[in-house]
Amino acid sequence: MPRLKPFVKVFISNLFCLIVILVIAWVHLLIFSAEDLSDVDLGDNANRSPNDILLRVKEALDNGSDFECSEAALNQYLNSVIVGKEKDPFSELVKFNSLAVKLEDGAFDLIIIRKLNELPLTFSAKFNVVSTMRGIEITVRSGKFGRLNVPGGFVSLLYPGIVGISDLFDSEKEMLSRPISITLKENWLQLEQRRQ
Repeated sequence: MPRLKPFVKVFISNLFCLIVILVIAWVHLLIFSAEDLSDVDLGDNANRSPNDILLRVKEALDNGSDFECSEAALNQYLNSVIVGKEKDPFSELVKFNSLAVKLEDGAFDLIIIRKLNELPLTFSAKFNVVSTMRGIEITVRSGKFGRLNVPGGFVSLLYPGIVGISDLFDSEKEMLSRPISITLKENWLQLEQRRQ
């Protein structure tokens, strides 16, 4: 087998380094490019407080009725509860801006929107939701850092932020611990008493 000339070795080595640098730059560009939220209904943010969804859920379930909620109303409610309360280790560097939920058939995306010097940054996780006789099972499917798609295992990097956010919803978590089933459709959420 012929030996490579020193010039060829240097060229191949430099080309490999250049490709690695370009891949790293591309990954960072994707991370710092905010996810497209044009298909997420964030609701009316015109200083109007949303209907108290939690009270309406409780009344409907206590009366044995189903409860339906649009993606817009849910996002507006979540942000009215969370704004100004979220704390997390990154909050000194990256300011929390808002939270969004994108509802799909049997799944939802939880999107955390932050700002770094007025540059929007998005981090999201896609969860599958299945209602069983034992309760509601939620599993992580995948995630996104900006526009960069990542496998479900990488979503663990968002875990402290997600736990910090979930701690602000004690009443809502208590409601979900009741014997109910959840049906997710595109842009809609339905809660109903679990059939025994």
